[in-house]
Amino acid sequence: MHDPLAAWLRPGPAAPPEAVAAALARALLPPVAEDAPPGWLRSDQQLSFGRALSAVRRHGGALLADGVGTGKTWIGLAVAGAVDPGRPIHVLVPAALMPQWREAGRRIGCEVLIHSHETLSRGRAPRSGPGPVVIDESHRFRTPTTRRYETLAPWCVGRRGLLLSATPAVNHLEDVVHQLRLFVRDDALAWSGVASLLARAREGAGGPFARLVVTGEDRSAQLPVRVEQDIAPREWAGSPFERLRRGTIALRLAGDPSVAGLLRMSLFLALASSPAALAAALSRYAGLLRHAEDALASGRTISREVIRRMAGRDRDQLVLWPLVTDAGSDPDLATEDLAQVRELTIAARAWSAAPDAKVRALAEILRRHRPTLVFTSAVATVGHIRRHLGGRGIAWCTGRSAGLDGMEVPRESVLDWFRRTPPPEPDRARPPSLLIATDVAAEGLDLPLVERVVHYDLPWTQVRLEQRSGRAVRLGARHEQVEVIRFRPPEELEEALRRDAILERKSGLPSALGLDHGADAPWRTSARIAARWAGRRAIEGVAVVPGSLAGVLAGFRIRPSGERPRDIVLARIGRRWSDDPGLTARLLSAAEGHSLVRPPDPTLLRGVLRGLSAQVRSALRLAHGARIAAGARPPMHRLALRRMLGLAREAARSRDRECLALLERGIRFLRRGHTAGESRSTLGWADLPEEALFQALMRLPREATEPAPEGVEIIGILVVEAVPRCR
Repeated sequence: MHDPLAAWLRPGPAAPPEAVAAALARALLPPVAEDAPPGWLRSDQQLSFGRALSAVRRHGGALLADGVGTGKTWIGLAVAGAVDPGRPIHVLVPAALMPQWREAGRRIGCEVLIHSHETLSRGRAPRSGPGPVVIDESHRFRTPTTRRYETLAPWCVGRRGLLLSATPAVNHLEDVVHQLRLFVRDDALAWSGVASLLARAREGAGGPFARLVVTGEDRSAQLPVRVEQDIAPREWAGSPFERLRRGTIALRLAGDPSVAGLLRMSLFLALASSPAALAAALSRYAGLLRHAEDALASGRTISREVIRRMAGRDRDQLVLWPLVTDAGSDPDLATEDLAQVRELTIAARAWSAAPDAKVRALAEILRRHRPTLVFTSAVATVGHIRRHLGGRGIAWCTGRSAGLDGMEVPRESVLDWFRRTPPPEPDRARPPSLLIATDVAAEGLDLPLVERVVHYDLPWTQVRLEQRSGRAVRLGARHEQVEVIRFRPPEELEEALRRDAILERKSGLPSALGLDHGADAPWRTSARIAARWAGRRAIEGVAVVPGSLAGVLAGFRIRPSGERPRDIVLARIGRRWSDDPGLTARLLSAAEGHSLVRPPDPTLLRGVLRGLSAQVRSALRLAHGARIAAGARPPMHRLALRRMLGLAREAARSRDRECLALLERGIRFLRRGHTAGESRSTLGWADLPEEALFQALMRLPREATEPAPEGVEIIGILVVEAVPRCR
């Protein structure tokens, strides 16, 4: 049967195989903005700038996931300045990083309006006014049910922004989508076959996100070499550790198994950290039981929030909260535990009076004098380590305070000792070489003088582990290698905590997004292929080359009206076409070093075009009908759609054109994908009074129509003919 599309596709002229291969390799990369980067960007940051700027312009937002310590602050400011020149830049950062961003804005002479994550958590949105947005450490906005997310999402409607995080996927791929949806609509990639970003993430497929989660050059070779070591200190046989472990197991804690499990987990975590941390946790639990007794006497129950304060507010543990009883229900706390808890608290305090096995192991490590950063998850453990290491020159930093030895010092002054070379004056006191910190120092800070990072307690997530190590393993570090030491929990607690299993499971998330450096990451593989062929002469045409593997590599370009072209490269061995980058690399390698121009057999070329036409037709259908491929809608949206369709029928019968046009606009809006803020703003439409509904429709922005494809053109066709091996 004659295929008119196959006859319409026009391949270019015969060209050298190596030049055609270079053109196809170049088409593997996402678009890069042609804007000249500002002069204050380093050369290795310019590719990240171009890719991120192109993605923000195309989709309204993007997530820059360059590695820890690669200068995302400067790239973010450059992108925001190019997105909306002359406007002030709204910067949303953790409070600890506000001085760093103010200094960056001052140095490049741009106006930055800084708002902290912590202020968002208190329900206060940033100031209104136009301007692009940069969100640093955006993985803090991975949970849409938190107050900070619910405060920020409506404010982001109609704005364009760039998210910055070296570790965007914490627990699931959905974490990444929730961050993106602050600016990017759920159907942003419908033209490529992804009807819903959220649905694709729930399927566990991360490949398509390479268009929205962008990176630049692979700069891992420029980072200090990471020398890793695991140690597992063991307590001596007569230590109180085993008695306290058994005593914790014997506590009933609560009648609700989920509440009991969470409380026991928090006590085990404290026991794994230090005797002082366990004593503090037991003391909090005793206070919770006394509160429960008072509540019971007055006929009330303990809320989930009270239990949460006792167990700890570490957001990385939110995965446990769905297991816990709903707020307002009775968790049945075991008030009979109170006497035993008091005994365990006394034993833990007595144990903390002497160095435990972990402190002794740390002291042995510190005999090798190097600037060292020790991370712990418990404030009490910071004091425990300081008390038992003895001597002078021990700096510390927690969320509450910071200091040197027994004296409180401003946090910035403490951190400066580990990020700036001290002046050479002989009368200047020697700065400390040991910093003990909770995770308050684990994000965004640049501590280039640190030569060793010790994970005294293991965190719940690979993200937190990487953020901690990234304080020293970063560009600009003063050392060629950084020692990273992990303290493993005692074997007796490992099974209960399952920390290693959790970290191992979550370590695969970067690979799914193509953010690791492994050969199995599709995005990284495509980037390596393009880099290998970069700099060679590229010609868009047709070539034939001999090789050990018979196949076809073809690329075509869709040109939407008023937008940048979209390039697609497919490989075929046998009858099936694939976008597998590994297969693409094998076929490209056959053209390396071949410059002989040989026209393909006309019959063979017609067969290739017939097979390719089906792929082109599918891509055109998606590009033209992207809005038809919308993802699943919330039930309230379906109810609102049904209501507006009914109102539209009434408007049509009464020939009310103005009303009908307004309803049609609302129906189109509901049928497409939404950002998180847009979705929240439309959930109540089904129940709004009719007048209020029409007012909401009038406030909708006028949507530009989806550009229709102007045409399709062939980038190149590389035919690889199998050559039999000679014996």
